[in-house]
Amino acid sequence: MSELEPLEYEIGTAIRDYDIIAITQTVNGFEVMLNINLDSGYSLEKTKMEITHEDLEGYETNEVEEGIKYALGFFDR
Repeated sequence: MSELEPLEYEIGTAIRDYDIIAITQTVNGFEVMLNINLDSGYSLEKTKMEITHEDLEGYETNEVEEGIKYALGFFDR
């Protein structure tokens, strides 16, 4: 199978909601497995995301779930 080149887009579809399936601690932070539902009607299943301790510091939280929420663009209004 050939290697795919990354494509760059200015904007994509929004995330409607997500479910956290598993959180595993790593050396640098956490690996998170998610199911993500997109506004386009498509979904991403068993999607892996890495969130580092530095990411959590940047979001001013110690809670992984809160960091995931912010990383995916869900902010309080």
